[in-house]
Order: sequence, then C-alpha cells, then structure tokens
Amino acid sequence: MHPVVEETAKQIKELKIQGAKRIAERAVAAIYALLLDEPKDVEKEVVDAVKVLVKTRPTEPALRDAMAFVLRELRKGKDLPPPERIRQLKRSLENYAEHMKEVDAAIGRIGARLIEDGYTVITHCHSSTLMRVFEEASKEKKFTVIVTETRPRYQGKITAKELLGMGVDVMYIVDGAAHYFMKDVDLYMTGADVITADGRVINKIGTALMAVSAREMGVPYYVAASTYKFDPATILGYKEPIEERDPKEVIDPKELPGAKIRNPAFDVTPPRYITGIVSELGVLTPHAFVSTLSQQKHIDRALEEIIRLSFG
Repeated sequence: MHPVVEETAKQIKELKIQGAKRIAERAVAAIYALLLDEPKDVEKEVVDAVKVLVKTRPTEPALRDAMAFVLRELRKGKDLPPPERIRQLKRSLENYAEHMKEVDAAIGRIGARLIEDGYTVITHCHSSTLMRVFEEASKEKKFTVIVTETRPRYQGKITAKELLGMGVDVMYIVDGAAHYFMKDVDLYMTGADVITADGRVINKIGTALMAVSAREMGVPYYVAASTYKFDPATILGYKEPIEERDPKEVIDPKELPGAKIRNPAFDVTPPRYITGIVSELGVLTPHAFVSTLSQQKHIDRALEEIIRLSFG
C-alpha cells in the first residue's frame, strides 16, 4: 500500500483528519499522491487504495461520493496508455478539488446571510463547511458564537480556535450547558456528516439533543452541508450505521469496574427539528433538499461498488 494512502487512512480512523468534506478531500489527495509515483498497474493500485480509504469511515457519504468519483474517472481512461491514463486521472482529481472549493465558497456566501449583526449563534463539534459560513459572515458583521466542548474528543476546541483566529467573539461551554444558554441565542448551526433519504441529519453525538432544545426555545436550526452529504444509499434501503468508538475515549474502564461504557459517535436529528439545510443549492427545507437530490443523484456502477464496500 502506498505510504501516503496508508497514513491518510490511519489519520482518518484516529480522527486526526475530521470533517466529512476534509476527509473526502484528503482521501482524494492521497490517491493523487499515489499517481505522482506513476504506478505500473494503475488500475490495481488505485482500486486497492479506494477500498482501504472508503472503509475508514463507513458513515461518510462525502467520502463514498469522492471514491466513486475516483473509480468513475479511472475507468474512463481504461483504453489509454498508462502514462496518459495517469495524466488524465490527475487532471480529474485536480478539477474535483477545485470544484469542492467552489461549493464551499457558495455555501459560505449563502449561510452568512442568515447571521445578522449582533447575533449570538450556538454550534456543536467542528465543520469546515460551517467555518466557511462563519468566516464569510465575520467579514462584515460582529457576532458571538457559543461553542460546546464536544465530548469526548473535544472537537469544539478546534472550532473555538479557528473562530478566534477570525476575530469572532467566542464563548466556550461544556456540552451539558447547551440548554442553559439556548434561551440567549438567535441561531443554532452545525455541519452534517450524513443527510438521509427521509431528511434526517446524522451528525456528532449531542447534535439532536441540542436541536430539541432549540425547538423548545424557538431557535431556528440550520445545517450547513454540501449536496455531497446526501446519501443515495439510503434510497436503496441501506441504513446508516452509527459508529461506536473505543469506550476509553469516555473514561478508563478501570475507573468503573463492572460498568458498561458506550461511546456512540453520532446521533440522528429528525427533519421536524431542522429549519433549513444550507447547501450550494441554497437554503432548503430537509424535504425539499432530499426531493431535489433524489432526482439528481444517479446511482451508477461506481457508486454501487462503493456502497457495497461500505455496507459489506
């Protein structure tokens, strides 16, 4: 296995690379690094790399979408001589990276319009897409973001540091204080790992609890997510797995001998708690978002292959 692919897979598994979009981009970059070494059997090495990378995070449709794109582009050049096939695939991956930047920029511009001057926004975990919204809004407006610490891996620290770097006012709180502060906020905003065919949002554990609190307090909840977060596998009846991580992330089991310790990484927010999904398509209700994507997303051979790899 190519060392960059191996290291990228390791970092994704260990949560050193976080955020669905960033995971997809880094996976594509790893394939690109493999191509720079001009592999003799490009078909085998790229397919093997795709198989390794896609299994690192089975709950990431953006990663599946990216790996399906790689397979699609690889097979377009199957009749070309190896050097030209490699060059063509490299160009395709460069175009993919550029397109992802354009998508993020569009979501940033659209989402920033939801944040008014003087607003207080509460958020949970870390989303590079949502950070683009905050960055765009910070260019013209002053606002405060309340950031939950996001146990047990404390991804809220990443969010808080990036916001401070933008000059945004930050209040950092424990997860359990979210409801206490919800009465003081104007918007609840998060990213998303998955959006299913029935409009549910799967995101970092704790997201749904805060969505319930937001609705109780009359606070709008917006999800910043590209169309790549929509999972067409759920149209086919596949159920998104909820990853359970090592209990040691929560507490050393030796401290509580005999106790069962659970560490689910994600939870599911029903569409009734979501005001809108902010994507490159605009701000849509969950059902409008799903309806649009269900018509646009074609499940071809490459995507079917990736779906089978992901779901076993």
